Amino acid sequence: MTRKKMAKFDMKVIGHAPNLPFRVAASATRAYCGEPMIVAPTYTSGVSDVNTIVVGTDTLPALGTDQFVGILARDMLVDSAGTVTAHRSLVTVPRANETRIRAKVLTASTADTETEAIGLLFDIYMWDLTGSTYTWQPGGADTKGFTARWYNYVTSRLDCVADARVLTRVVIS
Repeated sequence: MTRKKMAKFDMKVIGHAPNLPFRVAASATRAYCGEPMIVAPTYTSGVSDVNTIVVGTDTLPALGTDQFVGILARDMLVDSAGTVTAHRSLVTVPRANETRIRAKVLTASTADTETEAIGLLFDIYMWDLTGSTYTWQPGGADTKGFTARWYNYVTSRLDCVADARVLTRVVIS
């Protein structure tokens, strides 16, 4: 059983957001619908050294360091051996500070009553991948890329919005 068959989705985009094509490199780490995608370029005289997206890893994104692209809208394409092939994949790209991204919180007991969930609003979050799915984890610093804006305490889910600074290019060198 694959990791994705265990959960309906990791992260889900709520609200207006376009599905845009992005390039995926051959042999990239396999990603599934509902997973966050990033790009990690280094710029030299305005030229990026990377033109492909990759699946986000644990405890990202940080402002000025990581560039969040959006949530993968369909599973990456693979060959018969299960290796990712070079292709274009659709990513749902959120609007900064507007489009919500819904996911469970890392520790369900911190958001399983309305009083607890209300207390999380406007807190800073990052994603966590210590389990088999992406969840929201408190940022631990003011430099993480998401802010909680709404909740569903029955399912221990938060809706967060992406800071505009995490959707744009990284620190200029």
